Amino acid sequence: MAFGKSKEEKVYDEVNEILNEAKENIKEGQNLKATYKYRQAIRFLVDKEDVVNSSPDKFANIYLDIGKGLYNSEEHDQAIECFETALNLRPNSVDAWLNKAMTYISMNEMNEYALLCLNEALKLDPDNQKALLNKANVLRILGRMDESLETYEKLLEKDPSNVKHIHKMVKRRPDDPNLWHLEAKYFKMVGKKDRVAKAYEKVLELNPEDDVALKELANLRPHDERFVLKQAEDMLDKGKKEEALELLMKSLDGDLENIEIMEKILEIDETNIDVLRMKAELHEKKGERPLALKTYKKIHELDPSDIVYFNKALEANPANKNLLYRKGDALYNAEKYKGALETYNKLLNLGENSTDLWHNIGACHYQLGGYSDAIVAFSKVLDENPGDISAWLSKGASHYQNDEYKEAMDAFNEVVKREPDTPPAWYYKAKIAAKQDNIKLLKPILERAIKLNDEYREDLMQDEAFDGIRDRPEFQEIIS
Repeated sequence: MAFGKSKEEKVYDEVNEILNEAKENIKEGQNLKATYKYRQAIRFLVDKEDVVNSSPDKFANIYLDIGKGLYNSEEHDQAIECFETALNLRPNSVDAWLNKAMTYISMNEMNEYALLCLNEALKLDPDNQKALLNKANVLRILGRMDESLETYEKLLEKDPSNVKHIHKMVKRRPDDPNLWHLEAKYFKMVGKKDRVAKAYEKVLELNPEDDVALKELANLRPHDERFVLKQAEDMLDKGKKEEALELLMKSLDGDLENIEIMEKILEIDETNIDVLRMKAELHEKKGERPLALKTYKKIHELDPSDIVYFNKALEANPANKNLLYRKGDALYNAEKYKGALETYNKLLNLGENSTDLWHNIGACHYQLGGYSDAIVAFSKVLDENPGDISAWLSKGASHYQNDEYKEAMDAFNEVVKREPDTPPAWYYKAKIAAKQDNIKLLKPILERAIKLNDEYREDLMQDEAFDGIRDRPEFQEIIS
């Protein structure tokens, strides 16, 4: 050994001399001597534990080499120990995790441990194709076929040439339908539809009940209505409702006017609005207006915001007031206030003049920010029914939004005069007092509002009406 070397370098050189002897033994076919040398190297390193720990990366590689040598000598238990030592020194060693996994694979019934090691390797290097291939094989051996297929797919995504591993397995085990599944997936990936179909046909030959193969073959023949319906029925018989629906929907994508497929889908899922709409449009295209309207009505019942039914029905009878009312309400509930207002105005033009209609018109104007028009509408209601509390509240709120605080206060006073315990009226009165900086008036009003509805105590902490006075002691005294 050269003079002046560090302690670590001396130990490193000495252990490498032992390893070189082991390698020479292997070349000469003297495996027992090689094994002895590998064990000697381990004993030597154990005695130099303090030096090994001071240079973990360097000696992790040494333990890795010893482990590989012991693995080749079929000394699996000791090989595992070496790989574990290497990982203790360098936990992020992908090579150590892989070699540990390969050793477990070589041992009987140790595949679960091998899988753990492969997963650790893939955490460090997700694109490691050797780890992916061995993980896929181990999962297949363990009978976890879905995960195995998923891992093989990842392997193919990394490099389609990896299909050679699958082809070899298919030749060795042509009676394994799962391997034919992989063949099909590969051919699907490279766009060879005929080969995909042949692979899935082989799957069905081996396993006639294979749902995936049935579905894929149905997708490859999307216009064959009889085939698709048969596969769907088979799936339904097995309780696989979602798979049947998926198959039928894909078939429908290829034939948007197939009423039998639509009916089958709706037999399974009568709430499928997309298919109901397709069915309605198809009836309409064929001139089957009553059937179309019936279907559009079903859509509206499932989705009240959908007003196509009303539009279609009003085409035949645009003066139908009942339909117009219902259309306006549907639009309002869907927060389509402009459309709702236009619909209610059509009723006005037809001579309608009810308080309900003016309430609806006022509500639309309010939601659209037309507070002056809202005031006019609510005033129309009050002309007919001066005791309408809701109209007084809405009118007061509209005046408030217009910064017409006197008129707003008058409206809310009308409310409390008729129904003294109406919480919103008192809360709005408090907001007006706050806006006018009238703390003296605010105190009894706000206390009354909170007494009627304690939730206002939290609301007023965010309400912009109280921004100007929120930090004043008098206000804090009220809310406390």
